[in-house]
Amino acid sequence: MPYTFQIRDGLMELALVGKVTGDDLRELLAVVTNAEAELPVTPDRIMDMSDADTSALVADTLVAVAEVRRFTVLRNKIKSAVIAPRSEQYGLARMFAGYNQNPDITIMLFRDAASAWQWLGRQPKVANHPHSEPQADAGRADQRVSP
Repeated sequence: MPYTFQIRDGLMELALVGKVTGDDLRELLAVVTNAEAELPVTPDRIMDMSDADTSALVADTLVAVAEVRRFTVLRNKIKSAVIAPRSEQYGLARMFAGYNQNPDITIMLFRDAASAWQWLGRQPKVANHPHSEPQADAGRADQRVSP
């Protein structure tokens, strides 16, 4: 399975691992949507792409998944932190965030895990990933502000 999913301490924790396809993203979307429907409060979330091989993902798939999220009705406003240390991951995450214009979701992208956990007001669960590309803007975050 190219992803992990758990809800711990009121936070939805997701990770993409190994080669990730469009079908994998659609399957994860269904898992997240089902969990959200069962919970009385929609939890903030963190998505870690550090161990993901995103080379099989295409723009059309990301746009389609983002469009579904754009029109998803949530019980409350949420924060969504995305850890994307490598350039291709970061670019795909930016594309997803750009198309996901749900006013109840504030998405922030991070190159390192510690900054993502801090933005969510949580203690880091993992150290910076050893496979991260060195970046001049490491730790920098790009935020899409909800309208």
